[in-house]
Amino acid sequence: MRAVVDTNVVVSGLLWGGPPNQILKWTRDAVLKIMACEETSAEVKRVIQYKRFSQRLSDLDTTPNEVVAYFMNLVTFVPTPQFIPKAIHKDLFDNIFLALASENKAHLIISGDKHLLDMKEYNDIPVVTPSEANRLIEILLARGRVRDI
Repeated sequence: MRAVVDTNVVVSGLLWGGPPNQILKWTRDAVLKIMACEETSAEVKRVIQYKRFSQRLSDLDTTPNEVVAYFMNLVTFVPTPQFIPKAIHKDLFDNIFLALASENKAHLIISGDKHLLDMKEYNDIPVVTPSEANRLIEILLARGRVRDI
């Protein structure tokens, strides 16, 4: 199952437990394939270095570079999208997630951002929360169908 995951979900999953972390575990276990490009990876690298995360990184006894390296080894890199829509106006960068999903035939866009979630879907690709994505994956796994998608 191919997915595009926004930066906030990625960072939450890398630094904490809960549904965002489970998304990364599904990826590690090859149940899910998270697609990223140069720009989205650079955004994760930039955000993980915010001062507000320094204590959490210290608590985990890790560095921003180690966390980014883990992320880079986890995701599937694809080319930068050729067409970036202007569907989201509140955070223009988030349009790249829509483009990544559309150009790479993602099954899900996983986000915690209200302006993305309010879209409900983009080009017939559902926009869901990490919790919703986990529930869907669990159902598909129970039916033995997650790899069929």
